[in-house]
Amino acid sequence: MRSICYLLLASAMSLLKVEASLAQEPSAEDRACILSAVAKLPNIPGLKIEGSRVLPPPQAQGRRNPDLYNVMVEIDVSIVGESETYVFNCIRNGQLTLIQPMGRRPGSLAQGLSVEDRACITSAVAKLPNNTAIKIERSRVLPQSRTAQGRLHKATVEIDVSLVGQSSTYVFNCIRNGELMVVQPMGIR
Repeated sequence: MRSICYLLLASAMSLLKVEASLAQEPSAEDRACILSAVAKLPNIPGLKIEGSRVLPPPQAQGRRNPDLYNVMVEIDVSIVGESETYVFNCIRNGQLTLIQPMGRRPGSLAQGLSVEDRACITSAVAKLPNNTAIKIERSRVLPQSRTAQGRLHKATVEIDVSLVGQSSTYVFNCIRNGELMVVQPMGIR
């Protein structure tokens, strides 16, 4: 009797593992959205896709069309040791898939930076020209520019970018006081 219980328990465990793996498998709609979003990534040699995920869209006001499938797709990429995440809005209606680029932000490789510095870099990246062909080479907060007085954090952020073989550095001034942040473009060199 005991051996039958162990066999039943072992069968149930393997069935639960199969169910868990199936639950993690993206749906056909999610796969179509991810593939369409990957096709919208900039064509940069050496660009490596690190991961992707599908998130529910932000809550929209008003009536929603129940025939439309709408999700946000995030694609994590890396190049030259830097990472960033591209964000897309995906709308599907039957076989038609519409992908709308929503921007990009620094990825998880921005390690060793304070929460304030990461927030400054994220806000500075959002102020770059909205051109998916612009490749972010690296970003940094100048150590000598960093000052902190209580909740007030000031820093200079530099973001090196390239576009069609041309490189330049965007410089931003970042002031953060708690949750309030102001990022001002200071110039391009």
